[in-house]
Amino acid sequence: MPEYLMEDPTEAERLELKTKRDVVLKELAFLPLEPGLRVLEVGCGTGAVTRILAEKVFPGLVVGLDFSRERLCAGRGIASVEGARNVEFVCGDLFSCGLKEGCFDLVFSRCLFQYFAGERGKEALRRMKSLARPGGRVAVADVDGMCLYRFPEDEAREKALQALLSALEPLGFDAFVGRKLYQMFRQAGLKEIQVDLIPHHLITGKTDPLTRRAWQMKLAILEEHFQKAFGSREEALGWRERFLQDLSDEDVLLYNLMFIVQGTA
Repeated sequence: MPEYLMEDPTEAERLELKTKRDVVLKELAFLPLEPGLRVLEVGCGTGAVTRILAEKVFPGLVVGLDFSRERLCAGRGIASVEGARNVEFVCGDLFSCGLKEGCFDLVFSRCLFQYFAGERGKEALRRMKSLARPGGRVAVADVDGMCLYRFPEDEAREKALQALLSALEPLGFDAFVGRKLYQMFRQAGLKEIQVDLIPHHLITGKTDPLTRRAWQMKLAILEEHFQKAFGSREEALGWRERFLQDLSDEDVLLYNLMFIVQGTA
């Protein structure tokens, strides 16, 4: 599989910072979660969402799959401290992880498909379908907009963002994957498709310190790509500072959307 765009020694910390329990619970409320289910989370990272899923289906089992040994090691430690007894972690690639096909009641991913642009995402969804039992559910929650929607509109900012997105596209990143999930589910042959849509980020100049820190970490990881998009380190740093200023500007509205799409295997 291609390298993860956000690969960095700080990524485990960032994932824990950015995953807000109240937000995740609102998303999971759309899923058919009940005690005793066997659930697979694809691209689980440190297991921040895995642990919440485990609470919802206890005493059922939740398996978290990720290719990063470092993040899974961190996840095992956190799960142990929190007493999550019905969680297992598997290190491997979605396409060659060795998990038995057709044995999960629910196969789920959150904020993964934004890194699976084009055919790669379609292949990943078909693979997720194969891991669900007949009649089981496959669900994907992913963003549309990546906090790119802003009011008042700023023409220079929009132009810079387009340059950035163009630079990230060849790396497999799709900031607008959320709106494409419904068609992807249909093409994968999933049935009884359900689409739900809720706000993800909704920022009105009152960003809490943890959210701001998570954004700072994300932008720092992507700095090399910013430089390529904007032509110089100075331009890249200038754009980053303007974005961070927007997070605390009470005259600016920033938002994006979360699509939760699910279907029957």
